[in-house]
Amino acid sequence: MNLKLKQSMGEFDGGNFEQALDILEEIGSDDEDYKFALMLKYNCLMNLGCFSDALTIINLLICDNPYALLFWIDKTKCHYFLDDLINMGSALDNVERIVDICNTDELSDLMKLCTLIKKYEKSLKYCNMILEIDENHVGALLEKSLLSTFIDDKQMMNECGNMLLDQNFDDFATMMVPFVLKVFSKKYDDCLKMVNELKDIDLKNAEKLKNVIYTQMLCDLNIQIFLEKSVELTLDESISLLFKYNYDGIVCGTVRNVNYRIISCNS
Repeated sequence: MNLKLKQSMGEFDGGNFEQALDILEEIGSDDEDYKFALMLKYNCLMNLGCFSDALTIINLLICDNPYALLFWIDKTKCHYFLDDLINMGSALDNVERIVDICNTDELSDLMKLCTLIKKYEKSLKYCNMILEIDENHVGALLEKSLLSTFIDDKQMMNECGNMLLDQNFDDFATMMVPFVLKVFSKKYDDCLKMVNELKDIDLKNAEKLKNVIYTQMLCDLNIQIFLEKSVELTLDESISLLFKYNYDGIVCGTVRNVNYRIISCNS
């Protein structure tokens, strides 16, 4: 590989896009690595926000290789960031035309592109196509989870949470996405079950997650707990009262020999 190209790649990987461009200018069109240098050059320009200049190079590359999915994807992105929605739509049409619908990697690239340019229905369509090929495709499951929050589809949030849990995400870090989905879809009992069944969670993190459940329930239900006299309830006790209210309709009772009542702030 051309030494200059190696140097520019090093600068690019370090986020030094202007320095990488300066080096790339020294690679002539007669160099065997010239086309690769052009690809790196337009990526530098995109990272610098110079989308019009990047498009000039991308269009040249597309003329030589009109079926290169990557070029059409990047062309779509450039038009999007230039707020050129007509040409963006045309470029996206070409991406959809040439994508291999049996290739989950290509479908994933298209799915992410559609999410980026806020074509959520299209992105969801390609998510589902990927999952039809591979129901355990974690990337598609995570993207679908993200989309469910964008379109505020609580049923989809819950379904995505269940599908992700089926992937045996049994540690604190990996269970956070399904936990959040369950919280937002108001499946509070599932959330608490996840916390209680997690094997490697420490007391501090368990309390944090339980506090999320408690706070979200208060917000969603728009209620307050009133006690007959001051008593410091544990988080588990407070959640228990909210569960009785939410699932059993119990609005009053006794906790630690103290009478309590839950008042709806809507009334």
